[in-house]
Amino acid sequence: MITSPATLQKNKTPTKKGQKIFEFKNVDPAAKIALYFGFTPVSGPIAITKEDRERGRSLSETDAEHKTSTAPLSFRIEEKLAMLRYCEAKKLHEGPQPIELAIEVACPPSLRGGEGRRGGNPSGGGAKKQTEKTLSLEIIGAGKAIAEAILIETAFAILRDEGYADLSVSINSIGERDAQNRFARELNNYYRRNIALLPAVCKTLLKRSPFELLMCSHEKCRALAADAPKSVAFLGDASRELLKEVLEYLEELEIPYQMNPLLIAPRSFGTETVFEIRGKKKDEEEKALAIGCRYNTLTKRLGWRREAPAVGLKILLARGKSATKSTVLKFAAPKIFFLQLGTRAKLKSLKVIETLRQAGIALEHSLAREKLLSQLSLGEHNKHSYSLIMGQREALEESVIVRNNNTRAQETIRISEVAVYLKKMKLV
Repeated sequence: MITSPATLQKNKTPTKKGQKIFEFKNVDPAAKIALYFGFTPVSGPIAITKEDRERGRSLSETDAEHKTSTAPLSFRIEEKLAMLRYCEAKKLHEGPQPIELAIEVACPPSLRGGEGRRGGNPSGGGAKKQTEKTLSLEIIGAGKAIAEAILIETAFAILRDEGYADLSVSINSIGERDAQNRFARELNNYYRRNIALLPAVCKTLLKRSPFELLMCSHEKCRALAADAPKSVAFLGDASRELLKEVLEYLEELEIPYQMNPLLIAPRSFGTETVFEIRGKKKDEEEKALAIGCRYNTLTKRLGWRREAPAVGLKILLARGKSATKSTVLKFAAPKIFFLQLGTRAKLKSLKVIETLRQAGIALEHSLAREKLLSQLSLGEHNKHSYSLIMGQREALEESVIVRNNNTRAQETIRISEVAVYLKKMKLV
């Protein structure tokens, strides 16, 4: 489950049972849940530098695009740049991929309180005047739909733990660069044909970007947006297949979702899938709790030696004053490695991991790795006592194989019973 050993601080003293302890200092408690899904917590927030902001401004398509990212739960290119700079400093981009990180982002004072604006981020509205933090989950080097599924399932687990219910996902795809350019041209033509219907105060938005009009909250603009061209109509075959696979994962995980053509990521870095998670606490109104998108081309534009497809998600964490301090997280190295073989098994894998997480059982895994040999080499390198194996047959039968790596003995156990079985084997 821990995929970036270079970022870890490992306690040199083993536990009584001989297990190593991973120690993470100055992290939000929500990062512990992310650990179960393979994310390595980064100690302390990563600071956004002046250079990050200047570079973000230079990469933005327009000044308007860069300036509208003001609320804590919004797409901000400087956050991606700061995170990728951290990866370069730690030389993670030169090591094995994917890289999976959980990063706490402390909202700067200038961003707290958010600015209400006509266009804007999919979360809408401004932030409440309270202490807020965001936890970003990033997967770099994974181009397949399993990466989106891992992010969304992890976010759901964190938000449920935070007390939210009725969670659902809104999703869209804006495709790769060529598809975005075709979509932008058609959208611009559409609004120019209907410019007489635009409110006077919104006509200037068209000069800046048709995407601002698409996200405008004015009643007349919303009516026009309903009949505007849809980004999914311009997708290439690869983008359509990626979106289809993401939706298949959501269905397998029984996550409620709906397509939302008004979800748009900034063109300065966003590609392919864009998604938003909404939910509510008891006696509260529903609100946006997380946003995410792919940014497949950003690493190449920053000069990385090899292009690394990437996807990230940002979760808003509201904290009272007594719960704003980060903590030291200690985590025992898992004794079990989870190996999945085939597409159907991959679809079932996240459900297995969440079932065991709820029982307090950690697995090491690498779901985002596509090649079987890559998974096997990771498992052998870390010398786990047991393996949990799910192939096509096990996926169909809702079961897993528990294998003793020392004796080669193995037993097939139903998924619903595997947590109890592993606890009896004292593998927790």
